[in-house]
Amino acid sequence: MKNHTLILSTAKLSLENGVSIDFVTNLLNRGLTGIEYFGPELDNPECYIDDDMTAASAGITYLEFHFETPEPIAYDSLNEIEVDRLIYEEIKKSACIDLRADEKDITVYL
Repeated sequence: MKNHTLILSTAKLSLENGVSIDFVTNLLNRGLTGIEYFGPELDNPECYIDDDMTAASAGITYLEFHFETPEPIAYDSLNEIEVDRLIYEEIKKSACIDLRADEKDITVYL
């Protein structure tokens, strides 16, 4: 199996009341997200974040997806619509979704 990470961003959302997978798929379906990273699973994302990036991200909500596929994905060959479709299909076929959210960001393990 190949491990993948997809990080999407959107304008900062209030997540104080919790989130559901329906909330996440609604953001995808409405086109309210942009791709920040799509590639192999990162070993330690904190290694890639500096102080300037932390300050800039204060007004952004990140949606981070972690999932596996049997075959590799040609990340650079997919456009934004295809990536949205891919993650939506992974959500639909996932038997167990682990959704975690803090006051600003959402992490989804499929």
